Amino acid sequence: MNVVKCPICGGHVPHEVAVEIPIAGQLQQFCSLACAEAGERQAGAGAAPAAAGEKPFVPSLPELPRRILVAVDGSGPSLRATELALSLAKLAKGSIQLLHAIDPGLLRMPGGVPIADALTRRERHEERERALRAEGEAQLAHCRRLCEAVGVPVTTRVQLAAPARAIAEAAAEADLVVMGTRGLGALSGVALGSLSHRVIGETGKPVLFVH
Repeated sequence: MNVVKCPICGGHVPHEVAVEIPIAGQLQQFCSLACAEAGERQAGAGAAPAAAGEKPFVPSLPELPRRILVAVDGSGPSLRATELALSLAKLAKGSIQLLHAIDPGLLRMPGGVPIADALTRRERHEERERALRAEGEAQLAHCRRLCEAVGVPVTTRVQLAAPARAIAEAAAEADLVVMGTRGLGALSGVALGSLSHRVIGETGKPVLFVH
């Protein structure tokens, strides 16, 4: 993955998250909006040296997130979210938590059925849950191997819970949440557009969406 070196502070960030703006007729990339604004000011002032005794402007930058939660559903955007989270974790010498949430709505049985049918439905319910858990574990195993291949500490978890709530609860121990904007619906069983809004509404942690 391409890494951009900020011309203002010298920090490095992945190309995908760099701030790109035109300065003096050329596109330049910075690590943050603060550095981009500093670059514009320097260009407007002709990059004049600081006056004697005056300290040069140095933007205050937030630390890179070290504990990153990635919501995994096996889709392309989810995989790209994992890869981007890996790049950030590698730069920050951090760790990754991989989460696959199964919406209980996928297992709900209709009411008002005979007892014999209910028992059969319960068996199907349990069989369906085992299948969904196995599918989630397989998706997490693939992403786990990616983390291990680049030496990033990783934990995995499959949880039977409303996806937005599961992500928000896991985010309590994270600095950043990373997830795809579109999925297989198996994060599991909800529209990803509504899920993204719910996650933002239920957690105060930064959330990064990946196409």
